[in-house]
Parts: sequence; structure tokens; C-alpha cells
Amino acid sequence: MIDIEKAKREFLSYVKNYDSSSGRIKLKIKHILRVVENSKYIAKELGLDEEKIRLAELIGIFHDIGRFEQVRLYDTFSDKDTGLDHAEYSLKVLYEDGLISKFIDTSEYDDIIKKAVYNHNKAKIDESITDENTLLFCKIIRDADKLDIYRVINEDKMEDIFWYKEFKNLKMSNSLMEKFIKDRFIKYKDVKNNADLIFVFYGYIYDFNFPSCFKIIKKEKYLDNFLTRIKDTFDSEEITKNTEELLKICNEYMDNMLKNKVV
Repeated sequence: MIDIEKAKREFLSYVKNYDSSSGRIKLKIKHILRVVENSKYIAKELGLDEEKIRLAELIGIFHDIGRFEQVRLYDTFSDKDTGLDHAEYSLKVLYEDGLISKFIDTSEYDDIIKKAVYNHNKAKIDESITDENTLLFCKIIRDADKLDIYRVINEDKMEDIFWYKEFKNLKMSNSLMEKFIKDRFIKYKDVKNNADLIFVFYGYIYDFNFPSCFKIIKKEKYLDNFLTRIKDTFDSEEITKNTEELLKICNEYMDNMLKNKVV
């Protein structure tokens, strides 16, 4: 049986190895703990049994655990600029470095954990995964993660959230705007500056699997409030106008998904 309270204690013990005064470290600790709660919420909404709920929470603890070394080494969350895939690095920390033994004393769930963590930050879930149980946990962690990213972009310092230092005198890529309107999928490798990252944040909305997440996003007005922060931070009429268009597209999409219960 998974002892989720023990796992949480081990996580808090592990992060004591990192600089608690760092905004990025504090952001990531809170993010992971909130993803744990989101995973629990989604799993309960799906009617899963207690052990599966605890497994969903455990994967929430594990999904970004490699981020702490990434921040220590590079002071950024940009996988593109560090050449470090944080999902793969999380698995290194857990399995190659042996950290997982502190959290759980069975290998029963290793395959699910490895696939869920590995796929949580990919453009899409590996199509070779055919086991429905494994696929379910891949979907839960992806939704739980993105749901809290929307909280993060509303609450934390913009300097800690965005990859780069510069916020002024930037332009959003016209080609990315066209791509967003056409198919809404933006690759991280195409992001050149903080203005381009706006496409990524709004584009997450198209990768949710469970309608319960849309209800929270709309209730908390995460996307609307993020627009206000963008206006204040970037101080650009062009960026504001483009973001307003992104918001409109995203709201129409969510309304349609909830109405038709597509997800």
C-alpha cells in the first residue's frame, strides 16, 4: 500500500537540499504539492479506488522532481535552453540515483510511474501505450500539472514563471499566431522570447482530458486574469491585442467542450 503522507514528508525533506530563498525553488515546491492535490481531485472525480488515488498523488510528487537540479544548475525552467528534459531527468533522479526507494517500498507501480512521469511534458502521450490503466494515469498527471500551471501564472512572480529576463520591447511571433489559430499546437523549440511563451500558456487549454478541469479554470478566471498580468508586465498594445484574441479563442473552445462534453 502507498503511504502518501510518508511520501510527502520525504519530498519536503528532499527539497531542503536546495536554496529556499530562490523564487523558482519556492514556486516549484508549491507547484508540486498543488499538483498532488489536483491529481487527488481528478482521481476522485473519476471514482477511482483509494490505492489508485494515492498512486495519482505519488506521481504528482514525482513528475517535476528533476526541476530542482535544473534550477540549481541553470536557474531556468527552460528545457530547450538547458538541453535537459525535466521529465527524463526526474526519472534519472528517481531510478538511477535511487531516490524512489525513500518514497515507496515496492516496484509494483514502476511501469506506470515511469510512463506517466516521462509523458507528462511531451507534446502528446506516446501512442504505443495501449494499457488503459497506464494511459489513465498519464492523462491525470498531464491535467493536474497544467491545471496548476494556470494557478502559477496567476499568483507567482512573472520573473519566476517566464524563461527569460526581458519583458520589454518584445513582439509575439506572427507565424506562431497563425499557427495557434490554425492548429493551436506550439512547440517549445519555436519559442524565441517571453512574448512567444504566451502562446504556450494559452495553448495548454487544448490538451486537457477531463472536463472537471475546465470548470475550475473558468471558475477561477485563470486565463482572463493572466491577460491582466500580461498587460501590466509587457506594456505593449500589440501583445495585449494578440493575447485578447488568444483568450477569446480559448474561451470559445472551453465553452464548446463543456457543452458537448467532448473531453
